[in-house]
Amino acid sequence: MPKFAKTRLLTVLLLALAMSGCGFRLAGATSLPPELNRIYLVTSDFSDPQRDALRRQLERAGAEVSRQADSQAVRLSVSLKTMPDRRLATGASNGRIIDRLERSLQYNLKGADGNLLAPAATLTQQKDIVLDDDNLLSSGVEKRSVIEDLEEALFNQLIHQLKRI
Repeated sequence: MPKFAKTRLLTVLLLALAMSGCGFRLAGATSLPPELNRIYLVTSDFSDPQRDALRRQLERAGAEVSRQADSQAVRLSVSLKTMPDRRLATGASNGRIIDRLERSLQYNLKGADGNLLAPAATLTQQKDIVLDDDNLLSSGVEKRSVIEDLEEALFNQLIHQLKRI
């Protein structure tokens, strides 16, 4: 092996050792506590794509999401609420509209034995969006994108709360 390759390999190994020693972890690489390794997910007011997105987030966090209730799975009940869009401003001269989009997620967690692990709590996300009244197609696409981002942020926030249990 050439000297340059050995030096590069040694440098990479030293950096990896230093980073692991200081507690560095890649974003999203943390996992749920062991008692939450098997979750029975109960959703209300969710569409199929929303339910699948939450299930994927839970699985990425290290949980096995069961499709049926069983004696070893904790029960995570989640409800997604869509707040009415609020018009904040309208620009008559330029056709711009500023709307506030808001979503909330209510959840509670019960252990496999039925005891409450996390009482009911509500998480909320909101975002202001500038829409073009003259270009409704573009505005509709942008609005759907913002809604998906809000829901993903809520799911991430839920995972973060579950990690603290």
